[in-house]
Amino acid sequence: FRRSRGADFLQTSLLLMRALLCTLFATAATASAQITLPANPPPANNGGSAGWALFFDFDSTTDLTVTHLSTASSAAAGANFSVEVFTRSGTALGGGVGAGPGSDPAGWTSLGTASATQGPGGTADVSGLIDIPDIAVAAGSTVGVALQFTDAGPRYFGTGAAPLGVFSDSNLTLTTGDSRTAPFTTAGSV
Repeated sequence: FRRSRGADFLQTSLLLMRALLCTLFATAATASAQITLPANPPPANNGGSAGWALFFDFDSTTDLTVTHLSTASSAAAGANFSVEVFTRSGTALGGGVGAGPGSDPAGWTSLGTASATQGPGGTADVSGLIDIPDIAVAAGSTVGVALQFTDAGPRYFGTGAAPLGVFSDSNLTLTTGDSRTAPFTTAGSV
């Protein structure tokens, strides 16, 4: 997780989760320092297919903007893939099969699609830095995020209903833990 502080605000960019391997990258109006916060380091021990999605939350103590992330995918080394970025007010996590925020399209907003390139280690690696549509996280709020993969599937750490992964610093908390085979529907598995 790399972060730079600006005079008026902090912009932060992130890599993700237990169900996604996370690292954050941030830039600001006037960069002064960068910090890296790795979430689950590669390699991932599980994965899925194109169309699957990873779900996680951002909580912040200050206004910030997530601008970049890296994630693991099933793409071959150096191959391109895309992720569509969705957000919602409140958590993206929980509920199990057929329930919870990830099983219903209501309340979700697509911010757009971002192009990615898988790292040189293939499925044992993470992608390069992905310039995602900006995700605004207001102080004291929780923003639920979903990354729906196209052209490749997500790679993630963990199987079954394990505890959520929590990664944080003094400004931002990333909580990870859900992947869905049929996001925004009551079908599939979690």
